[in-house]
Amino acid sequence: MTQFTRHDLPADLMVFSGTFDSQPRVFTHLLTACPELDLGHVEVIQEDDPLLRLGPYFDAATADQIIAARGADDTLALVLPAAYSTLDCPFDGSDRLRPLGAYRGTVPRMVATEKPR
Repeated sequence: MTQFTRHDLPADLMVFSGTFDSQPRVFTHLLTACPELDLGHVEVIQEDDPLLRLGPYFDAATADQIIAARGADDTLALVLPAAYSTLDCPFDGSDRLRPLGAYRGTVPRMVATEKPR
C-alpha cells in the first residue's frame, strides 16, 4: 500500500496584495492579466488575520512582514513556483494586485512512499 510523506521544499513565493469582493474575482483577474499562470498553484487569502493561512508557507516573522506590507488591502495572492514554467514569475502585478515581492518560504509536497509489509 502506498503512503504519502510531507516534505516542505524551500522556495521563493511571489506575494501580491489588493482589494477584491471575493476569491473568484481574484482568480478571474489573474486569468485575464496573466493567462499563462496555472491557477491551481495560486493561493488567495482574504481572512482578517491571514497568519494561519500563511503558516504552511512562511515562518512567523516572514508572515508578519507580509501582513504588515499588505497595508489596508484585504486580499493576498501567493503565486507558488509550480504556477509557471519559466524561471521568473510572468505576473509582475497589475492595477488591482500590487507586488509585495518574493518571500523565502516552503512549499508542501507529498511524496509517495511504500508501506512496509
